[in-house]
Amino acid sequence: MHPQGGGQPTDIGTISLLSADNDEEDICVNVIRVDIDRSSGLVSHKGKLSFSNDDKKGDPNSQPLPFEAGSEVKVIVNEENRRLISECHTAGHVVDSAMARCGRVMPPTKGFHFLAGPYVEYKGSIPPNERDEAIASLKKAFQDILEEDIETKIETLPHDEADKVCNRVAHNFNMDDFGAGDIRVVTAANWPSPCGGTHVKSTADLKGRGWTVTGIKSKKGAVRVKYGPSK
Repeated sequence: MHPQGGGQPTDIGTISLLSADNDEEDICVNVIRVDIDRSSGLVSHKGKLSFSNDDKKGDPNSQPLPFEAGSEVKVIVNEENRRLISECHTAGHVVDSAMARCGRVMPPTKGFHFLAGPYVEYKGSIPPNERDEAIASLKKAFQDILEEDIETKIETLPHDEADKVCNRVAHNFNMDDFGAGDIRVVTAANWPSPCGGTHVKSTADLKGRGWTVTGIKSKKGAVRVKYGPSK
């Protein structure tokens, strides 16, 4: 399961305890949030225990904590939720590519790829008299990219190579912010950037829900491009 972070929400799903012969037991955790401690790499799954055995329902003291170190488990990610947040994240990267097509390459400062009002924020400004034209051209560029069915590429690159790939057009990223080792690079809509999130296979996968640019806000040296599904 993908933890919350990197601008996108947590996966949800279930973790079921398996017996020695790999049969599912009657103990399951309905996971509602996954977090990661970046300093240690420790991932925590938070949720509610459920029991199919009626003798154990409603009695949290009926047995000791079932998930011991080394326990065999079956993990199921909620497919629809994963699909939706992957679309949302990829759509944010399409905004980056659309900005470049419109000649508005700006250093990105924040990506909010949550379903409640997603946006990408950049360092820069768009004068008030240019905003109507900017949003119209961004909408068109965004839809053109979806129609082009551009495949998403995910690769892990050495630090120096990732720097060259992601900053080939403009120095948008300080790779030291991502550590000294190898860096995961996602190229969505032909626009590479360091990213640890989940994504759909192609820009055409965003057509079903009608993802599009929905607005622009420019204030105090920051440009916020809002986007979302139209269906």
